[in-house]
Amino acid sequence: MSRFPIIEVDDVVDSKVKAVYDEIIAELGFGIVPNIFKSMAIHPDLLEANWKKFKATMLTGFIPRTVKEMIGVAISQANNSQYALNVHLHGLSALGMSEAVLQTLVSDFDACPLPEREKAVIRFGLLAATKPLELSTADFDNLQTLGLNLGEIYEIIATANLFTEVNQYTDAIALEIDAL
Repeated sequence: MSRFPIIEVDDVVDSKVKAVYDEIIAELGFGIVPNIFKSMAIHPDLLEANWKKFKATMLTGFIPRTVKEMIGVAISQANNSQYALNVHLHGLSALGMSEAVLQTLVSDFDACPLPEREKAVIRFGLLAATKPLELSTADFDNLQTLGLNLGEIYEIIATANLFTEVNQYTDAIALEIDAL
């Protein structure tokens, strides 16, 4: 059971929380407010700030959302963070990712049927999240050789940062996995 209350859409009384929930439902694309945001509703300003960071990181930019979700899955698996792992695997499925890709993404990444460019991006994101001091000039050069610019590489690092935060937060409060 979550250490913070899960404030359901129908129970919202704060106008800022209501506005953020409405935006999440409209922009996230799943027709729900995930538990992570419902658990933040006890502090409307931080809910709003966290939603804005999530939205800017995951729903905009040059790196496709599916790739960012896969970075999140890799980081969550490495951190053994069940909330984000399960929610983002479901998200990838809802975004049309095949079951074969989803299974190998978590069971045998090297055999995952993804283009090498996407695998390199995911590996880089995982390294940025779990061993940032081990990132080398060669790692950056490799991505640039694959056609990524510095703005795209920044997005990968921002995604890694977001999922590191998500894992820490959801694990600290023992957040319940959404009923998907």
